[in-house]
Amino acid sequence: MDGILGDNIMEYKITFKNQFKTLEFLIYGSVLFCGLVYFLYQTEGFSWDLLKFFFIYYLILFIPTILLHCEYYLINKNDIIIINIYQKNISFNFNPAIYFSELEKITLYMPPVWYRKSFIRFLPFEDYRYATIKLKSGNQYIITCLMMYDLEKVMSTISGVSIEKKKRFIASPLLERLFSNE
Repeated sequence: MDGILGDNIMEYKITFKNQFKTLEFLIYGSVLFCGLVYFLYQTEGFSWDLLKFFFIYYLILFIPTILLHCEYYLINKNDIIIINIYQKNISFNFNPAIYFSELEKITLYMPPVWYRKSFIRFLPFEDYRYATIKLKSGNQYIITCLMMYDLEKVMSTISGVSIEKKKRFIASPLLERLFSNE
């Protein structure tokens, strides 16, 4: 598991590895997309209509993915989270530790592919998911997959706290705030 410092202590922050994992589908898809356009250009010749179609199709996939990545990066860019399973506490940005008993609930926001624990992805933004940790005091923390790629697995190590899963087509904290009924 990423982030292990020692026995029962895990430290998480945004890493290049986690950023690459979330962007991997977009990167590979872009290479394949360019290869397809080049292949069609070589076999069929140049076509403005085909180029427009591919460009619009690519933008529909590219823009939400890049916007989500930037949103997630800005949320957690300087954050460091330390989870101590032995002492049953969690520390955000080296602030005093919060004991698991002080946590009210953890909510995981994830696309359907992660919700059903599948591995087949069709859209590049399906790898983006996040969790909110709500404290009994009312404070709330957002943790994105740029910090912890396997959020569900890491959050399950926090014992004694209820975990709720919410399926979202696009898991965006900004969209959740805008359209939340709570």
